[in-house]
Formats: sequence, structure tokens, C-alpha cells
Amino acid sequence: MRINKGETYRKLLVGTILSVLVFFSISFVTVLTQINSPLHRINDYYELKIGFPFEYYHEFMVDSPIPNSGWNINNLILDCVISWILVTGLYLIMKRNK
Repeated sequence: MRINKGETYRKLLVGTILSVLVFFSISFVTVLTQINSPLHRINDYYELKIGFPFEYYHEFMVDSPIPNSGWNINNLILDCVISWILVTGLYLIMKRNK
């Protein structure tokens, strides 16, 4: 069995692009579930948590009108790596089975 390097690189590139789109979609959905939701609003206390499965951004209101926020870069990198491994792995498995 001969391995075509160009085809392998193309599959990895497509898998990476798909994993970026999935990561952005998951992050967007985590934001949408919290924006202006009565379930997340307690006495006008504003809080926003982004990231799945690990929270990588947290914003909350302590003193109006300036929100406090913080990034957890380790969780962001971990979420990106998990997304890349899952999506690219599934894409390569699906392409191999065809």
C-alpha cells in the first residue's frame, strides 16, 4: 500500500478546517445559551461563561458598567486540541472507510 503525502496533507488540512468550524460553533452555542436568558439572570447579576467541555472565558459584572473578565489559556488550548483530535480523527476514519 503506497501512501500519497499530498492526499494525506489535504485530508489533514480539511480535517483542521472542519475542527475550527466545530470549535467556533460550540463556542457560539455556549454564548447563545447564556445571552439574555432568564435562567442565567439572578437579580441583574450578569455572568458569561464560554467553553465546552472546559470554560476558557469568564465575564461577570461586579461594578456597573465595567465588566470583569478573564481568559484561561490552558483551557482554551485544551478545548482546541480536543476539538481537533475528535473532528480530524472522525474525518480521517470516514475517509478511510470510503
